[in-house]
Amino acid sequence: MNTDNDIHPSPSFTKSDDGGVTIGTSKVQDLTDLSNDLFLLISSYLPPQDCILCRRVSRAWFAAFTSADVSWNFMRWHFPRSREMRRAVEELGPNPDWTRIFACVARRYYYLRAAKPRLIEKIDVVQETTALPRGPIKGVAPWNRILRWIDHTAPFQHRDPTWCVDDGLLVYQETVSERYVAYDLETRHRYSIPFDGAEKTVRRLRLTCGVLVIEWCERKSYHQLNDQETVHRHFATAFDVVRRRSSTITSAYESEIRFTWDITFRSEWKIHFLGLPLNNHDRFFSAHTATHYALYLWQPNRSPWGEEDPLEQLTIWDIAKPSEYKPSLDPTGANKPTTATTTTPHSLSNHNHDHGGPTVVNRFTWRDLEFLGLRQRHTPKLREILLDEANVYIHEEDHRWLAGRHSGLTPPRHHQVRCTGIPFHGTGPRWTDECCADGDVHMSFCPRAGALARLLSSEKDDGDEPNRCVGGHRNLWPGWAPCWRHEEFPYLTVSHAVDADAGVRVVARQCFVMEALSSFVLPKISVQEEEQKGEEDEVMEVRFADEMWGELLAKGKIAGDERWVVGEDGDGRVTVVRF
Repeated sequence: MNTDNDIHPSPSFTKSDDGGVTIGTSKVQDLTDLSNDLFLLISSYLPPQDCILCRRVSRAWFAAFTSADVSWNFMRWHFPRSREMRRAVEELGPNPDWTRIFACVARRYYYLRAAKPRLIEKIDVVQETTALPRGPIKGVAPWNRILRWIDHTAPFQHRDPTWCVDDGLLVYQETVSERYVAYDLETRHRYSIPFDGAEKTVRRLRLTCGVLVIEWCERKSYHQLNDQETVHRHFATAFDVVRRRSSTITSAYESEIRFTWDITFRSEWKIHFLGLPLNNHDRFFSAHTATHYALYLWQPNRSPWGEEDPLEQLTIWDIAKPSEYKPSLDPTGANKPTTATTTTPHSLSNHNHDHGGPTVVNRFTWRDLEFLGLRQRHTPKLREILLDEANVYIHEEDHRWLAGRHSGLTPPRHHQVRCTGIPFHGTGPRWTDECCADGDVHMSFCPRAGALARLLSSEKDDGDEPNRCVGGHRNLWPGWAPCWRHEEFPYLTVSHAVDADAGVRVVARQCFVMEALSSFVLPKISVQEEEQKGEEDEVMEVRFADEMWGELLAKGKIAGDERWVVGEDGDGRVTVVRF
């Protein structure tokens, strides 16, 4: 009878006089003499940096450690969630050069996991100027709220930066040419944006979901509001930003797909029917997706009849359909395309079914906002608004140590965050999510354990496609209250950049109270990565050098993914930290 050993004899290991090892009838003197399965089994225990260094041992090792099959297995073992592995089919072509790709990704994660910049790039951008009240950029002022403890103060909300970035594309206004450009951080190519900034003042620009929206007003006033103020017509212009394949270089051994960006005009619409003054009192907050745009308006009451409550309104537009009509070139509206009128209880505008273009979906008046519990009055708590496919989410925030004109008279006991979601159509049903952090002796400041895991794992929970864009934040559902703001007591999270697909997060935190007590406590920027440890996910955190705070957080905002982090330094230059 034949046994298993008769069919598959076990290899016998013997050591020869010259130091080699004989496996069965084959003599092995080097690691590369092993069979492919044994070679992969042994090399799988090497960290990525050692796999690269092994290429320098000898020609035989170089050939073994640079083969396409071995390099692909290294990518699969060490970087399964990297951008290259997720997008291999659509971006790398039929024959990817895995040898080069593994070397590049290993270098990137070496610097990323050590929280060290491989390269720091500085970009000069046009900034707001106080000398020219009607200059090229005049941002919308944040609420007059600051953190104050004894004599020490810190910002609670920062002004919007004059740049925006999404999916590796940085949009800003050049200082020399004064044109608006889109800078591809990967290829380092610049693309001109068809936006004429002459005689225009930009209030805010935002790129997300493949759509760039620039909110701006005319520098010349439209009419006199009162004896001291004039009104400027305000508009929003949308551009489609599409990344497409430009060429493919294919050989017998490798292939390379090159991409370019197409930036085309989609539509323009008026965001306020009369216009707004260029001051620090009238404020508006906005958000958009690929199909909708929302704007919350807050204005001081200028009524001569003694009414004091500010004017508030939330308006939702459908911006999915393109239109060549520009209301900024038609002040009287004489050339406005004819539309088919459809009236709904909460819609005060015409719905254009024949010529496309932006149309108002719903307009929530101050009475609707008060009914929903969202009216801000004189002590606003609104931090931002976000959108998904059918709902608008209002994020509010209050803090124990707030001071300033817009701070509340009865502050909460702790740091309180709240999210209220309402559908575009109608006034209900309403979604509410609230968290009031409560520090205790165990330092569990946020009662929601695993807040980071929820951020990084949101992609795995809902099963949607990997690059979906919801609420202006890729892979993140906007309906959760922003607990990330107080997740690590006693630090307050100023900003964070989350790459949920890669399981990577860069977070910037500051503790102004501890800074007031000790000069040794400094704000910090850290890299967090989710790693698979057995059956559980473990979050590893590494801290950047202290000087990186001044390089990235002058405007209180960072953005990026596993490849880079983008921020702004104290001199008003955009800083790109490349890994």
